[in-house]
Amino acid sequence: MTASHCHCLHRETPSHPEENPTDTDHANVRFPPPLIHLIAVLVAVGLQRLTPLNLPVSWLLTGFGAGVMLLSLLLAGSAFSQFARSNNPVPPNQPVNGLMTQGPFRFTRNPLYLALALLQLGMGLMTGNGWILATLPPALLTVRYYVIRREEAYLTRRFGLAYQDYQSRVRRWF
Repeated sequence: MTASHCHCLHRETPSHPEENPTDTDHANVRFPPPLIHLIAVLVAVGLQRLTPLNLPVSWLLTGFGAGVMLLSLLLAGSAFSQFARSNNPVPPNQPVNGLMTQGPFRFTRNPLYLALALLQLGMGLMTGNGWILATLPPALLTVRYYVIRREEAYLTRRFGLAYQDYQSRVRRWF
């Protein structure tokens, strides 16, 4: 049996079969998305020291924040498992081997970015730091227009109609 007939590892075919993933075949995202959220949180901590923006003290907000953070961790764990099962790299500056449509990818095209957003939201609610919530929209916009835009263009080039069909069925965030 030739390699092209082996079904040992599920791989989607690129939109152009003559293309093979190389070191330059990726979404060209040089700034890791977790750093975007980390910077937002660090800016929020600095702003909190300069001009406090406190949320009301409430066990309900704290509990909800803890629940959101737990959901974030569960979502991220499920997504990381899917990356491993699919033999795909997590960093967006590496070529992917196949289009992931199972696990959390059935509900959101970006479960790790959603998990980061939920983590930041939960942190803000748990700590009562309103600046963490205020810096969430700029972080989300940066991820959307710097990271996701590049990834979507890359995946469209790489998987063509299969990715476009997936985009039409599954939301970007949730």
